[in-house]
Amino acid sequence: MPLVSMSNIEAFEDRLGAAVRAGDAGDFEIVGYGEITIAVRLTTADGDFVCKRLAPLSSRASAEGFADAIAQYIDALHACGIDVVETETRILESDGCWVLYCVQPMLTPGSLGPDFLRGKSAQEAAPHVRRIFERIRGSVTPTLAPDGQLSNWAFEGERLRYLDVGTPFLRDDEGNQLCDFTEITRALPRPVAAVVARFVLKGILDNYHSLRGQALDFLGNLIKEGLGDIFPPLIPMANEVFELSPPITEAEVRAHYKSDAQTYAFIQAARRADRWIHRNLLRKPYPYLLPPRIERSA
Repeated sequence: MPLVSMSNIEAFEDRLGAAVRAGDAGDFEIVGYGEITIAVRLTTADGDFVCKRLAPLSSRASAEGFADAIAQYIDALHACGIDVVETETRILESDGCWVLYCVQPMLTPGSLGPDFLRGKSAQEAAPHVRRIFERIRGSVTPTLAPDGQLSNWAFEGERLRYLDVGTPFLRDDEGNQLCDFTEITRALPRPVAAVVARFVLKGILDNYHSLRGQALDFLGNLIKEGLGDIFPPLIPMANEVFELSPPITEAEVRAHYKSDAQTYAFIQAARRADRWIHRNLLRKPYPYLLPPRIERSA
C-alpha cells in the first residue's frame, strides 16, 4: 500500500510546479530547504506527509537511476542498524524535465534533532548526540555514508530515526558514485556548476565517507542550527566515539564550518543572481524555489 497515491502526487506537483515558476510558495508549508532541494508538507485524507522535491533531472533514466540508488541506500543503512523513516519515491514529468519526489510520513512536532535538543545543556544533549555518533560510526565506510547532520535525525520515543535519503552516498568498490551527482548541480548556473563539478564536488562527497569529516560537519552545523553553545563540550566525545587521531579541536570545527558556510553562501548568491537574470533579462520563469537567506552564526 503506497503512502501517497500517484494522483495525489501529480496534483501536488501541478500546484508546486506552478508556485516554483511564479517564485512564490506562500500557499505551501515549507518544512525545510536543502541547498538544492525543498521539502513541503502534503495533507491528504490518509494523513500528513513530507514531500522532498529533488532538483529536476535531465531524463527519465536519470530519475530512475536516482530512485534505484535511493532504494539501495535505504537497504544499506538498515543493514547498518539505522532506522530510516519509511520512504517511497515518485517520478513525474514536468515542464520537459523529470522530477523525483521522496515521500515520508510527517514526524511528531518537536522530534527533529535541532528542535529536540534546543534548550538542553551540553550535558543533557550528550547522551542523545552519542546515539547519533554511534550510528554514524557504524555506517561510514568507503562505499556508504549517511548525511550525519543533526537535522537529518529525529527522536521519537526510544527510536532514533534517520530522514535524509535523497542524496544517496553510495560508491562501488572502485570508489565510483552509484548515482550522478552532477545531475543535481544542474540547478546551479552553468559556470558555477562546472566549477563545482570540477573542483568542489569530490571533496564534499569524500567528506561524508570520512569519520573526521562527519564529526566536523555534525559539530559545525550545530552553529548553523543556533546550538553553537553546546558543541565545544561535545568535542571530546566525538574524538572518543570516532577514535580520531589526531583529535579534532574547537578551532578546527570552526574553521571547517566557516569554509563550508562560505562555499554554500557563494552558491546561493550565484543562484539568486541567476534568478535575476532569468526574470529580468531573459524574461523567463526561474525553475527553482530558492531558500531564504540563511543566517549562519559565527
